[in-house]
Amino acid sequence: MKKLVVNVPNIDGADSFTERADAYYQKRPQLLALLQELYDDYLSLADRYCQALAKNHHRRNSFPIPSFHFDHDNDDQFDKEENNGSEIVDSDAESSLSYQPPFPSTQAKLEPDMIIADLVIRSVDCEIILHELSQVDKLCNESSRKIELQESLLELLESERLILLNENARLGYKVASLMEENKGLSSESLFMKRKVAELARCMLNRREDHRVCMLSRKVEDLQGQIYGLESRNNEYYEQLLKHEEEKRSKSKMGLKGCFKVPEEAGVGNAKKGEKQKTIGAEVGKKVPKFWDRVKKLDIFLCAPEFN
Repeated sequence: MKKLVVNVPNIDGADSFTERADAYYQKRPQLLALLQELYDDYLSLADRYCQALAKNHHRRNSFPIPSFHFDHDNDDQFDKEENNGSEIVDSDAESSLSYQPPFPSTQAKLEPDMIIADLVIRSVDCEIILHELSQVDKLCNESSRKIELQESLLELLESERLILLNENARLGYKVASLMEENKGLSSESLFMKRKVAELARCMLNRREDHRVCMLSRKVEDLQGQIYGLESRNNEYYEQLLKHEEEKRSKSKMGLKGCFKVPEEAGVGNAKKGEKQKTIGAEVGKKVPKFWDRVKKLDIFLCAPEFN
């Protein structure tokens, strides 16, 4: 302990405390070793003191001798305790009887080395406690900061949960509206399909009607052509008859005076005239028969039937 006290600077300036603190931090391992040694010495002294008290009490009970004579006989064992004074023994005895800790002597209190050592120990304890308090404060600050962060995170998660709930409700309403719209569109599509089928049937009917109209027009044109051909045929036939009659009349008028026609030739010419008449009559009969057959023909037989 005296070595440690000698190493501490004794400067009364403003920086003496900082220098002492630096010296303490530099000599901290040595200080810890010295404190451990001091603690071990204290334990050994306490053990020896307890043993001495037990022996002293036993001898006082067996030999009624004054206490100073007992101390004189055991001078080799308790030389250090006599040098410090008999007041320590008396105070320790009284404290042991009254279960109180021993009080140090006034001489020990006044020693500067012990005072400095006590101050160093107290300062070490204070600094250790301050360091532990700073660590505890740091832990408390970190824990409070973590708690605040967790609270903010919980608030954020709660806000996100509310937003997701609102979004889920909105999507539910939207899905319901889309389902209703889908039902409406499906019914509308069925209606449109029916309308398309009806329009297709109408278009088919219209096409058939147009086809029938075109066929009827063609039939009428053909009827007009047939009528024109019949009229032309009749005109040609009449002209042919007139031409043959003129030929006959001319031949009769020219040959009657010049030549005598034999009876066979006359009969042949008569037969030829009858044949021509019969041919013209047959042609006249054939044309009306064909016209009657065209009139009797049903023009709607070729039209398709509709269900």
